[in-house]
Amino acid sequence: MTGVFGDTESIKSTIVGIIDQNKGHDIVTFDVQNKTVIAKYMIIASGNSSRHVKALAEHVIKSLKQHDKIDVEGIDEGNWVIVNFQNVMVHIFRPEVRKYYKIEELWN
Repeated sequence: MTGVFGDTESIKSTIVGIIDQNKGHDIVTFDVQNKTVIAKYMIIASGNSSRHVKALAEHVIKSLKQHDKIDVEGIDEGNWVIVNFQNVMVHIFRPEVRKYYKIEELWN
């Protein structure tokens, strides 16, 4: 799907940049288009605390929402926030929650 960003690759790069600029860490991306229909790319990152996880998600949402609809889950708790925008699914975790769920292992 193309939009204001031009392509899914640009959306992915923009999101990774936003998370990185706001001190998110352990950022990994997976090309999952041959593994699932739910997204082309999966981005997984960590924040330092629930407050940081929420803030990272809010930065991503703020920069994307003028372009298209965004689905967001988990932002109230801030343990694991999922932001789904076009063909990019973003998971932002508190480190211990990420370690517990090990979702990278699903996509590796």
